[in-house]
Order: sequence, then structure tokens, then C-alpha cells
Amino acid sequence: MKRSAAIVLGLALGLAAGSASAQDARFDVQAFRPLGAPQDLVVVGQSRPLSHLSISGGAFLNFALDPLVLVAAGTHSKALSVVGNRLQLDVMASVGLLDWVELGVDMPLVLAQGSDNLEAIGTEGFVQSFVPGDLRLTAKVAIPGFRRAPEASGLGASLTFGLGLPTGIQDAFASDGDVTYTPGLVMDYRFDSGILLALNTGLWLRPEHEFAGVQWGNAATFGLGAEVPVLRGRGITAVGMLSGSTPLDKLPNSTQQIPAELLLGLRWYSSTGLTFTIGGGGGCGCSLTAPSLRLFTSVVWVPGKTREWAALERFKQPPEPPPPPVDPDGDSVIGEGDRCPGVAGPVENGGCPDTDTDGDAVVDRLDRCPAHPSSPKGRDGCPLARIAGNKILILEQVHFATDQDVILSESFDTLDEVAQVMLSHLEIQRVLVEGHTDSRASDAYNLDLSRRRAASVMNFLLDSGIAVERVCSAGFGRTRPLAGNDTEEGMALNRRVEFTIQPPVEGPLPPCPPDPAAEQALPSPKSTKTKGRKVAAPTP
Repeated sequence: MKRSAAIVLGLALGLAAGSASAQDARFDVQAFRPLGAPQDLVVVGQSRPLSHLSISGGAFLNFALDPLVLVAAGTHSKALSVVGNRLQLDVMASVGLLDWVELGVDMPLVLAQGSDNLEAIGTEGFVQSFVPGDLRLTAKVAIPGFRRAPEASGLGASLTFGLGLPTGIQDAFASDGDVTYTPGLVMDYRFDSGILLALNTGLWLRPEHEFAGVQWGNAATFGLGAEVPVLRGRGITAVGMLSGSTPLDKLPNSTQQIPAELLLGLRWYSSTGLTFTIGGGGGCGCSLTAPSLRLFTSVVWVPGKTREWAALERFKQPPEPPPPPVDPDGDSVIGEGDRCPGVAGPVENGGCPDTDTDGDAVVDRLDRCPAHPSSPKGRDGCPLARIAGNKILILEQVHFATDQDVILSESFDTLDEVAQVMLSHLEIQRVLVEGHTDSRASDAYNLDLSRRRAASVMNFLLDSGIAVERVCSAGFGRTRPLAGNDTEEGMALNRRVEFTIQPPVEGPLPPCPPDPAAEQALPSPKSTKTKGRKVAAPTP
């Protein structure tokens, strides 16, 4: 009928039970236990206590349809409405202390409730209406390290404790008839957007009762809640809650009870300090105490100009977006990323203007040789030949025909630039052309090949206009490697020609050290140099 999962009670309307035992089994049927702070999510708490010395007071009015109904065995027909409907008012007050603690009180009052004749469960007549419920005292303490400031976002957590005093009427299903305790834990997260997600868990420690074949007593409680701003600037939010409990013990062969409810509502934080909430929902049909329908409304008041009132007003104001990064030079490099905020420059150079120290039209950040201007045939800002210390460095090695001293044409431009460097720097008195090889042949072969190649390069320079006394050659074979000869890369580095600037001397230059291989390679009448190409004809 109204709930497929309600408790099935084998109930004969003519069967009368002893009234004393029936009355002993009665318990507080109310699962809707609201919380009194203005930002609590109705029945699901949030972790932040009220601000220091701030108070709140309010009233929650809720109506439940079929909060306790029994169903005849073997059918889905309602056999008995023990509590067919209930209208209850909760009057509440809270106070915050030191921004760490919140204390509260809740006095429930059943304004009206209806039922069938309860003779079948031991009492002639209807359930009593307009009765008080059990007075509840509550406390919330923020956990150190998880106390969230009113205007802050992030994770929050607190411990809660409730004490229920038996001030209600047990016969009217408005009291447990004894002191009850509700320790718990609240965890939540507030996003910068104002969205709040909350999780509650705890225990409900209450007397053991047996009713309709179900044991009611100590229970584990749970709650999930969310608040989502709808019109934040006007203080309008949507709230949603799923809350419930489940007994820790049950009778053999009895169904596990999970009285849970899903509630949705709208809330308005007004600037007068009044917070209004209205909504509704219903039970899941998982217990005989889950109502098929619940409607609720509340008003909670916080006095104006208190710290809590100011916190609520700040909540209604979305955080201002960070100011746009300043870009005074208009180069689209902003903030700390601009190393030169007063002068425009490309993004690739950190917002600083490109510089060209050597004036070769290749900016320094791309120039592999920023202190040496590139030549017309150079690349990456480097000339094919340049002075560095006591060396004339070349961008590419001199290439020879395999196992010969014949210079390949692809190296002519490089050697032309070596000659140009020497012609432009007359302070260089003499350059030693050094030939080096790898280790793939015998020492004698490598020494001879390196000497002949060095002499061939020296001859190229002589033919390019370098005075004979300014250049010498020598071969060193494989005696001065730059890298190991166990890899192709290492051997390629070791096969090289170097140009070493000799220390200056006073007076006339001495003759070059004798080098038989070099003497054999000196130009002969058969040797010629054509434009852009040298043809070597060494004498035997």
C-alpha cells in the first residue's frame, strides 16, 4: 500500500495483549531531530561552532505522515496506524563560546497526532495528542587542526554529544522513558564557491524496547548533507539531507530496521538575522518508523551585529576574484613571469628585450657564440672559425678523403675562414696546425697520416695568402685522444685538425720544427689551388 518494506505484523484485531507489557514497549518514534545553528543542514550538522558569544534561537515545525504504521501479515494492507500522523514543534537555542564550542537545547512539543484505536496493542482509545517530547541538550567541539573560520573554505571536523532527558510522554510514543546519549563526529568541506558537503556519524544510546516483533535500542546513526548556493548574493541556497539509523541488535529472524529519510529544501539567509528553511521528503520504506511523507519549515534567528550575523553576511558575498595580473609593458608576459616588467620583450625571453651582443642579427638567447659575430656561411650565430684562448676553433672538422691527405671541398669554407681570421689578426705570429687520428691502424701509420693531413691544411693556408713563417704543421697520430676509441662517436672526435696559436716571441721567428712528413707535403710545381678548390699533388 504505502510502503512495500514496512514491518509485517501478524495482528488479529480481536486479540488483546496485556496493557502493562504493551506500554513498556513504547518508545520515541520521532526520527526527525533538527539542529539549531543557522548553517546546520536541518538534521545534518556542519562542523563550525557558532561564533564566540553569538546566540541563535529558532523553531522547527514538521509534519509526518504514517510515522508508525503496522501492516497485516501476508498482505500490504495497513492493519493499524499506531501513529498515523504527527505535527511537532521543536523550540531551540544555541550559544557559541570561544569559536570552539557550541552548546544548545531543544524542547520538542507534539502539537497534534492521530492514530487508530490502539486496543489491539493494549490501550483502549487513541494516541494522546499535544504532549511534550524528551528535552535534548547538545554540544559541539571543534577538533584542533580542523577548526574552520566562518569565512574560510576547506575541511572541518568536530565532536558532538547529545543528552536526552525523559521529559516526554512515553505512552504517546514521544519519549524513551529514560536518559539517552548521542555521541558523534561531524566532518565537512566548504568550497570557495560556497558549496558545503557534510558527513555525520555516531551512536544513539537508548533503552532496549521490543515492539511489534522488533527490538529497539542502541543504534548507529548516519547523515549526509549538502548545501548549494542558488543566488548567493541574496542568501538563497538549496539543501539536501539523507539521515537515519540502524539498531545495533535485533531479534532472531527479525528484519533489520533502517529508518532513513531523504529531505530536500530551500533556505534564505535574510539580512535581518532570520534564516528561513522549507522543504520535504520521505522515508525509504526500510523501517516501520520511516514516514511516507515529511514536510518541514523553520526559522532561526541570530541577533544583528553579532559575530555570527557578520559571518552569515560574509557568506552571502562571493569571494572577490583575484585582480588580473598587471602587464605594464604590454608584452603579454604577466606577473612574476616577466623578468623585465618595465620593458616589453618576447615571451621566449621572459618578457625582456632580446639582445645581440655581437651584432650578427642572431639574438643572444639563440646565439651559440654570443660574443663572436657569425660569418656569412656560419650558423646558429657562430662563425665557421673564431679565436678562443690559444686556439682558433672551427665549427666543423676538416674532412679528408678516406686514408688520404686530400681535403674534401666541403671543408674549403671552413679553412677559408681560418685564413681570414689569421689575416685579420696580425698579432698572431704563428699557428701550429695539428693533425690527430683515431686508433684503428698502427702507430706508425697514424702518425704518418696525421702529419700529412696537417701539412695539407698548412698548404691550403699558405695558398690562401698566409705568410710561410706564420704557419707550421705537426702530426700526433693517436697520442692525444679527446675521447675513448671504443665507440664511433669517440673515434670521430679523435679524428681532427686543431689550430693552436703559438706564444709570441721577441725578434725574428725561429723556423718551424722539422717534420719530415710536412716537408714531403710542401707545395711542388705540380700542386695548384683553384678558386674554391685545392688539388693536392704530394711528391713521392
